[in-house]
Amino acid sequence: MMPCANQVEYPPHFIRDELKKYCDKEGIFFKAFSSLARYEPALVQDPVALDMAKKHNTTVTTILLSWALSQDVGIIPKSATPERIVENFKVTEPKLSDEEIESLHKLDRVQHYIRYYGWRVL
Repeated sequence: MMPCANQVEYPPHFIRDELKKYCDKEGIFFKAFSSLARYEPALVQDPVALDMAKKHNTTVTTILLSWALSQDVGIIPKSATPERIVENFKVTEPKLSDEEIESLHKLDRVQHYIRYYGWRVL
């Protein structure tokens, strides 16, 4: 049985092109986990993302989530505070150009930030 969705770590530093292409080809919904890489400074302080946020008069968080959405990737942003919930709804506002999407795509370092410990059932 083919899965209907695949949830994987997907910040610009770990884009997983081949897996995304496979999911798209097979009709499997590609869903991003940890799009913000747990606020890893190397990502959220990246000059490309910072410049883009300034240009669009928004936050780096909004730019990074918008980048994923612009590629038809589902996102699951954490919403620990009311302010974050409001900010999460703004991800559809910046309309990133193809060039901007590609600029963020080029940040790929094949670097994951979430440690994997295998399946744990509690």
